[in-house]
Amino acid sequence: MDENTPDAKERIMNTVVGLMLEGKDLTRITNREIASLAGVNSALINYYYQSKENLLNLAVGACMSQMADQLLEDTPGGAAPRQRLRNMMRGISRFAVEHRFLSEISISAELKGGNENTVRTILPILKEIFKEKSENELRLLALQLIVPLQVILLHPTAYKKSLNGDVSDLDVGFRLLDIFIDNIIGQAR
Repeated sequence: MDENTPDAKERIMNTVVGLMLEGKDLTRITNREIASLAGVNSALINYYYQSKENLLNLAVGACMSQMADQLLEDTPGGAAPRQRLRNMMRGISRFAVEHRFLSEISISAELKGGNENTVRTILPILKEIFKEKSENELRLLALQLIVPLQVILLHPTAYKKSLNGDVSDLDVGFRLLDIFIDNIIGQAR
């Protein structure tokens, strides 16, 4: 089924997203392998996506959108705002540890793009916690929470000694994350 059918573009994207979620290093997978798994002609990757790099970037965006939706679902509205924030930050950490290749791409893209997507995701919870803060203060607070976490998650072994623990071990990572969140939230009152 390697013809240019209407669902070929979607099959290519679904294949790449699936590989990413499985933790595959897509820099080592060729266009031919992706096409074979999707059941399409390899020329369709460039036809629909112009390049493998563009396909990967779009797939990362699709994965991150799914992750954001999942984080919001996993953060029940009935919980206190501080607990929802903690759950969301834990979800981000868990995702980064479990999907190393994908998180490296997405965190790097977020850092380069000013973290707009991540800020937009946690801003409503911060507004509930800090009703008196201005929009700018809340955005700065969001960045104080997000950027250090992203840098540590990008290079966990580099911070192992200074943090006295490995954030790749989720139990240790969550304990350190709780301290981190408590320190930031405590400063922002």
